[in-house]
Amino acid sequence: MRFTGEIVMNRQSPSDPKMGDEPARVLFIPQAKEATTSERTPMLLRTLKERHDVIGLSAPWDRILYDPSRAKWLRALLYPVDKAVLGIRGILLARRRGAGIVFCETAHHALAGLFVAKILGIRCVWDSHGNGVLFYRSLGKGPLSIRMITWLERFLGQRVDVLVTVSPIDAEAYKGLGLSPSKIRVLPLCVRLSDIDLAVGTPTPPEDGSETPILLFFGSFRYEPNLEALEFVNDVLAPSLERNGVRCEIQIAGRDIPPMAFHPLVRPIGFVPDIYGCIRSATLCIVPVRRGVGVLTKVLDSMAVGTPLVLTRFAADGIPDLRPGVHAYVAGSDEDFLRAIERALTNDGERRAMADAARRLVERRFDWDSYLPQLEAIIDGSSAVPEGAGA
Repeated sequence: MRFTGEIVMNRQSPSDPKMGDEPARVLFIPQAKEATTSERTPMLLRTLKERHDVIGLSAPWDRILYDPSRAKWLRALLYPVDKAVLGIRGILLARRRGAGIVFCETAHHALAGLFVAKILGIRCVWDSHGNGVLFYRSLGKGPLSIRMITWLERFLGQRVDVLVTVSPIDAEAYKGLGLSPSKIRVLPLCVRLSDIDLAVGTPTPPEDGSETPILLFFGSFRYEPNLEALEFVNDVLAPSLERNGVRCEIQIAGRDIPPMAFHPLVRPIGFVPDIYGCIRSATLCIVPVRRGVGVLTKVLDSMAVGTPLVLTRFAADGIPDLRPGVHAYVAGSDEDFLRAIERALTNDGERRAMADAARRLVERRFDWDSYLPQLEAIIDGSSAVPEGAGA
């Protein structure tokens, strides 16, 4: 049996008044699994398939190529082969299905997507998820790596029809690479509040404080900044809370939690299908991530569910509208992070007020439905940019 990786998704609501008369036919790279969080790629894919005819192109080698536990030589060898194969499969699939636009997630998939678009003479949209140069610098990558990602992003940005990114900071970084502002669009990371409220209901205060408080840290632990944060939680935060007599349990949820000797206060629970329910049951969500790029999905998910947050300064800076002491506890050092947790656990009213304010902020600025006109303008190729969509 010949494997093509083709997954065809038809529009689910033909009578949706938000859609135009003729849906676009979109080749989406890569095909993504359904997710119960607000991860950007599954959310975009789901949104597009509700309004257009979408053909998903799977990228089965991604789990090898972007797994840092794999040998570097193997990943370096497979990378160009994977992009060539992905591009050829994309051309065949797009031609067969009559795609008129290629929508690519991240720079690596945009390499193959741009090849498809140029060969077939169709439009190419690259959703970068954030400026790669900023990200590499935050990770402390060497000069060679930074030069390579700079070249790659400039190469792609000069040739795609639209470059989508997640924040004005990232947009300015792309302008700094010499890319035309006219092709840069900002679609911030968002949540779909209607889905979250349907899953867990609207935020309500906890019934009482008799049970052991739960601190929740969740994410994918193949992501280096998350792994570093987990080590901080296990090696520094948990022992400090124990020494100070703080009664709590720190739950770690997500994929690829590494095997390690966990502190008695730390309980790894692995992948959780209902992450919103897990967030709701937590007393606090903690985000001790210190580096990366863009807005952290886990922050918006926690704000949307209505669970109070303790954040590092880096995690808070991803949301310029977030105000320390109003929407979340924000810590500038390890010691501040510990003190913020202790304060939050002993001030029920204060942490509930912050959670309520954070939820209202998401309702005003980060509900995905409010950005649908911008996404439609990108797909339609409209030269007019709806308010809030431009860089």
